[in-house]
Amino acid sequence: MLLQNNLYHIIARDDASYTIRFNASHPIFAGHFPGFPIVPGACLVQIAQELLSEHLGQTVCFTVIKRLKFRQPITPQMEVRYVFADDKITIENTDDSTQYASFQASYMCTHSDV
Repeated sequence: MLLQNNLYHIIARDDASYTIRFNASHPIFAGHFPGFPIVPGACLVQIAQELLSEHLGQTVCFTVIKRLKFRQPITPQMEVRYVFADDKITIENTDDSTQYASFQASYMCTHSDV
């Protein structure tokens, strides 16, 4: 299931970066976590996969993820920027580039039906 236009929306894009806004009323936040909702790490990785697919114009499947680090929680009210540089993906604050998460990923493209 794609998360784009459901859990998040793209609000800006550059050459190798995408700025997104979360749908704070999405039901996933009711259970993760009640009273202090945060974006699940698995969703952050899937969003990276979806954005990279859009960037490349092909469906991407991550084959290896290394050095995955979640540095700070991301709440549904935040706007964040995904930056793609070679095999490194960084999720950062849109104001001051503070890193919330980063990882390295190897991937394969499956088809051009994005």
